[in-house]
Amino acid sequence: MEERERLAKIIESENLTAKQFAEEIGVSAGTISNILGGRNKPSVEIYVRILNRFRTISSDWLMLGTGSMYRPNGGVTQTALFGDMRPIDAAQGEEMPSQVPAAPLQSVMLQNTRLAANPPATKQIARIIIYYTDGTYEER
Repeated sequence: MEERERLAKIIESENLTAKQFAEEIGVSAGTISNILGGRNKPSVEIYVRILNRFRTISSDWLMLGTGSMYRPNGGVTQTALFGDMRPIDAAQGEEMPSQVPAAPLQSVMLQNTRLAANPPATKQIARIIIYYTDGTYEER
């Protein structure tokens, strides 16, 4: 199922018109029309707006087309964005608890942040891309 078909399914399931859906997520009706018509693909900002407004929609289903449309058990908290990817504690060989926040998705500002597990000295960060809610991005 394509992105536009998944958006159409949300609109139908929520009993909305395309214009009402656009108002619900805070974008123009033309933006939704262009996506539904196949002219444009949804941006990350559109996905964030949908997931913030319709909290029971599964991000995996919306963005990747995998799994079911709604989160299991009608949950309010989001599971890992791309499946159940829990970090493994290499020292213990055990699965660590997932720490995915339940707060709405937002832009992330990286400032001298240490990774949960220190990477080997041979690995270094080559590129960081920051996506903003206005659809722009910055590469560092």
